[in-house]
Amino acid sequence: MPVRPSGITNASFAPWIVALVFLALAAWLTFFSARPDLGPTVSAALIEQADIRPEPRRHVLGEPAAIPMGGYSLRCMECHRFFQSPPVERRILTQHTHIVLRHGQNTRCFNCHDRADRGKLIRYDGTRLGFDQVPRLCSECHGTVYRDWERGTHGKTLGSWDPASGKQRRLACHECHDPHAPAYPDYVPLPPPNTLRMGEQGSGHSAGIDSEHGQAESATLGGSGHDSPLMHRSSMPRGTKEPTE
Repeated sequence: MPVRPSGITNASFAPWIVALVFLALAAWLTFFSARPDLGPTVSAALIEQADIRPEPRRHVLGEPAAIPMGGYSLRCMECHRFFQSPPVERRILTQHTHIVLRHGQNTRCFNCHDRADRGKLIRYDGTRLGFDQVPRLCSECHGTVYRDWERGTHGKTLGSWDPASGKQRRLACHECHDPHAPAYPDYVPLPPPNTLRMGEQGSGHSAGIDSEHGQAESATLGGSGHDSPLMHRSSMPRGTKEPTE
């Protein structure tokens, strides 16, 4: 019988066999496989710099809250200390007429505003909050969204991508949502990155679309988008006990 030279085994040929198989497969894919039709390439959509707004969506009241009125910056109680609002809350406003309340079942001003001190917000347990603590107030009815906001999966973060940098700032609820009408109106987002397979991308700025991230001024989303089973108490004034059977 022929004798195999010492040191040569079947295992020593295995890498060469694998390499030859891969080379053959690569050659077949290169010269014989069908190539997909990627279609014509298109140029990337140009975005106006004015359409990119990294700042908060809304400018909000600070703490203490003050509004411009009659050429002066007035705190809430500088006017409200002289009179009391009527108990009927579904009324035509004679001041703050720009406010339109569309917040689902939350139809009473004093569900969020303290009746005695208008410069404060109020929770169901009577705890008063400053206007710099709006997320704590929202968490009473929107607990799951508040949890996501705390973890960074809901809302917007400015300053830095790195949580350890100390430069991050989480925007509060009312810096994106109008607290009286929190549902966003319909809007067209800015175009996505251009790729070979996505085809022609529109600019998202047609007639009727404003410059704030392509936001449409026309139709709004159906309802407030914030009706929640957790809000069943919000139609009652503060301090009112729930009816029992």
